[in-house]
Amino acid sequence: NVSIPLGEVATTPAEAFAIASKFDNGCVVKSQILGGGRGQGFIKETGYQGGVKLADTPEQAEALAKEYLGNRLVTKQSGEEGLPVNSVYLVQKINIEKELYLSLTLDRAGGCPVFIYSSEGGMSIEDVAHDTPEKIFKLNVNPFTGPEVDDLLKAAENLGISEQKSQLVWLMKSLYDCFMAKDCDMIEINPLITTKEGVVMAADSKVTIDGNAGFRQKDLVEMEDTTQVNAKE
Repeated sequence: NVSIPLGEVATTPAEAFAIASKFDNGCVVKSQILGGGRGQGFIKETGYQGGVKLADTPEQAEALAKEYLGNRLVTKQSGEEGLPVNSVYLVQKINIEKELYLSLTLDRAGGCPVFIYSSEGGMSIEDVAHDTPEKIFKLNVNPFTGPEVDDLLKAAENLGISEQKSQLVWLMKSLYDCFMAKDCDMIEINPLITTKEGVVMAADSKVTIDGNAGFRQKDLVEMEDTTQVNAKE
């Protein structure tokens, strides 16, 4: 129940060309690795900079797929060997007005889920916490009652999107429902965006599931990509 951009996965440059042809005004081509920091990463074999790029034409999307597929992307999180790019995700371009940050994770000390949100989206939340900690807000949620509407309305105010407050309340409630139903450790949306058309949307996300809950989440376990799992870990 969360609004997201349209996108499809490609495993060959030809597939990337075909998918990109469906978009009217270009697309974003994203390397798919099990790690963050892709935008600032580089391809180990060629030194090509950036694992996430804009493509204005299907030809550009195909060329980017050739740069990425079959090579290794090195990021802050991957180590110097990088991680293999076996697929790329092509997603529609969005008319972004604001980039925000929103996540839901576990406050283990408080024994409850906690929303963490900031008006500084689209960049590393660790950098925001270090440089401007006053721009990060936390909202602990009572796990027996769920999030209170008044608290979610306050979040819209803190994020500077009071005009879209009803959308944000619905989105945060939906995130919470997903978090509880799927035994999540974390749902991170970075960036959470507002479009020039006034829509609140999750432009990118990362979700982690509690490994101990696999017996309850068999469909998610079956979806796991094990090709990048480190045997030593």
